[in-house]
Amino acid sequence: MMSNIGDILFTWNERLPAGTSVEIEDDTLRDGLQASFIRKPTVEEKAELFRMSAGIGARHAVVGFPASSPAEFSDSRRLLSVIRDDGLPLMPWFLGRAVREDLEPMLRLRDHFGADVGAAFFIGTSPIRRHVEKWDMAQIMERITGTMEYLEKVGLPFSFSVEDASRTPPDELRDMVELAVRYSAYSIAVCDTVGESTPAGVHRLVGFVKSLIKDRGSHVKILWHGHNDRGLGLANSIAAVEAGADIVGGAFLGIGERSGNTALEQAIMYLYQNGVGNFDVKNLIPYLKKLSAATEFPIPVNMPLVGRQAFATCTGTHAAAVLKAAEIGTDFEDYVFSSIPASELGAVQDIGVGPTSGMANATYVLRKGNMDSSEGTAEALLAHAKTQHRLMYEDEIVAWYKQHAAKGS
Repeated sequence: MMSNIGDILFTWNERLPAGTSVEIEDDTLRDGLQASFIRKPTVEEKAELFRMSAGIGARHAVVGFPASSPAEFSDSRRLLSVIRDDGLPLMPWFLGRAVREDLEPMLRLRDHFGADVGAAFFIGTSPIRRHVEKWDMAQIMERITGTMEYLEKVGLPFSFSVEDASRTPPDELRDMVELAVRYSAYSIAVCDTVGESTPAGVHRLVGFVKSLIKDRGSHVKILWHGHNDRGLGLANSIAAVEAGADIVGGAFLGIGERSGNTALEQAIMYLYQNGVGNFDVKNLIPYLKKLSAATEFPIPVNMPLVGRQAFATCTGTHAAAVLKAAEIGTDFEDYVFSSIPASELGAVQDIGVGPTSGMANATYVLRKGNMDSSEGTAEALLAHAKTQHRLMYEDEIVAWYKQHAAKGS
């Protein structure tokens, strides 16, 4: 009998080339908190979430917008102290506009802690944004140049966020990339601000920026920052990686304004399954549950990786296959009806009982609950489950079992 799942697990997918290196920027507690209907975590909750994010393998974190309010500056100072004092392997970035008054609080944070911090400054560049705001392109270029000159002078590493880059024409984008190269930016953030890109468009956009940087012999990194308005956030991030992006940004649970950001846990799992990076994916589910509690953002039951249904099946033929696979080995159990290895996340491929179930389901859930799993009891449970309109939860199965046992006594 074949015991190595790698011998039979076929896929049409291509793996990322050997040597691919991609880092993760965690923007959960900055851009993610722009979502309209979530609770803002306390600063101590944020601190714990940053610790967990670093443990998962994020290497950059957007900590806050310190110029926006005294409270935001205070939180930024506290979180920077946590990153420094706990020795977290996170490069802290602070967001600001391309204006001096937004950059000076970052300098105060840097000077107070004596720690490296980065300035992530942004400016809208697309023709539609400029038309609405009545901005002149020459003035925008002058502001970008002045901001980069100032940051270079004060020695603050910076990332230039080209807001709405996906709707910025190539000639204008070229001029901005050349400025980033000239002033030795740490990175240029190519932003799909309204989530309008398709994967093919991302390939062209990131490839264009990559070729400009390469042609100039520069080492400026490309950060892809995408939103999920068309449901393409993850697909676009994958396309960005394939086109040569060095960093992928987003928010865990995909939280954020409108339809949210790229879901970082999904991007991380994609990289992990491609052998890219050094991610501890067993920390993903605990982090996501803590983030859900801290933000009061309910996790949809079918959300990949962490949803209650992510590794659950109640269909009879599928459940039977999972149980047969479990007898061969965990790898087979993980993959026979899933593309994600639940065991590597500290989870299990679970089986429930409901209206589409078979005897294997009923027998399994009874055994799992240390209840009588004889044929008669399993048949009775299955008959009851088929009268329901959805999967039965564990407490409902226990309640049914107690009533069934009482009738038989």
